[in-house]
This record gives sequence, structure tokens and C-alpha cells, in this order.
Amino acid sequence: MSQQSIAITVTGHAEREFAPNRCTVVLRVHADGATREAASEPAAAAIASVTEQVIALREQDDSPIKRWTLDEIRHTRHRPYSQSGKSKPWVYQSSASITVTFTDFRGIGGFVERAAESDAVNVEHLRWWVSRKAEARRLAKVRHLAVLDAITKAQGYTESLGFGAFQAVAIADPGMLGVAPPAPARPLGAPMMRAVAAPLDGAAGGPELMLEPDRITIVADVEARFEAS
Repeated sequence: MSQQSIAITVTGHAEREFAPNRCTVVLRVHADGATREAASEPAAAAIASVTEQVIALREQDDSPIKRWTLDEIRHTRHRPYSQSGKSKPWVYQSSASITVTFTDFRGIGGFVERAAESDAVNVEHLRWWVSRKAEARRLAKVRHLAVLDAITKAQGYTESLGFGAFQAVAIADPGMLGVAPPAPARPLGAPMMRAVAAPLDGAAGGPELMLEPDRITIVADVEARFEAS
């Protein structure tokens, strides 16, 4: 590098918000009773009801469900004790978990409401996320914006130093050009959930629960080295 040129090393940063395109509903089925049958029967009935709903949605021409899973039913029992240490009768429990992944969020509210009608079904949580292919496309877009940010910085340094031109000589992930220690990986943000009541088309039985997730933040950082002359 001649005296008429100088190295400029900068970082580029960008972050953008995107809407999730997947939602996984996690349901837990649980029932207990004084006998195994008293626990297993309501659990089995709840599983059958939820499964029937899922199959009906899956059989639609434009199904809102990407996939679903059902764990095997687990049957357990335990013997509680009184405060004085005296044993009580056995308590039997039956449980299972069901996950349903949606691609069309308009069907989630009604499904959750109907599933939760059973006393044996609890909605554990809703996980909003971005599919792998969509995440890769969106991350590529944010990385591109991070590179543009680095170029803008380099241009500013070039003009401030009185040089007339600059060109890139290296670009790397954080920490690889020695600008700064590698930043810890930042996962996709966990979106919050907003519940909005909206009327069902043609329904007279009241509004259906419509769920709207917050957007997910994707972050990208790069390091770049330029030569200004």
C-alpha cells in the first residue's frame, strides 16, 4: 500500500423486523382420578376431540396446518400423604402432549378456543417462528443491508481524509478481521402475542379469537476493510 492510500476497517450493522410465518400450538392433556380408568377416560376423550379437530383442518383443500404430533399417553400414579404422615389413597394420572404447527394464523384462535373447552386440555404456549427457508432469505437481506452500512462508513472516512476513491479489499463475519471480539450469536427475537376479537363470518355465536403476533427482529453484523486512495 503506497503513501497515497490508507486502509480503512469498519463494521456494518443492520436489523429489521419480519412477521413470523409459523406458529406451533402446544397443548397438554392431563386428567387424574381415584382409579386408572377415571383418569384415562377423560384424557382419551380429550385427545380424540383435539385429534378430530386437527384431522378436519388437515383435510381442507387449503389446510392451515403444516404438521402435528401426538405423544403417547402416559399413565402414572402417586400416593399422597397427609400432614401427619398418614398415606392417602392412590391418585392416578393420564397425560399427553399435542403440537400443531400452523401456516395460516387465521385458524389458530378458533382451534385454541375449541380445544380448551375440555377441562383436560391446557394450552401450554404458542411459539411463533420463521421457517428455515424464510429465515435464510430474510437474513441474507439483512446481511446485505449491513454491508451497505459498512460501505457508507468507509465512504465517510474516505471523504474526511481527503481521498477521492475507495475499494473493498476484505469482508468477514464479526471478529475475523480483528475489529472487535466476535459478538455472541443473537437468536431470532421471541415475539409476543396479541389477542384480537373479530367476528366470525356468518356466525351469530359471538366473536372468534384472532391472534396477531409481534414481529421478529433479525440482526446482522459484518466487518469490512477498504483501501482509500
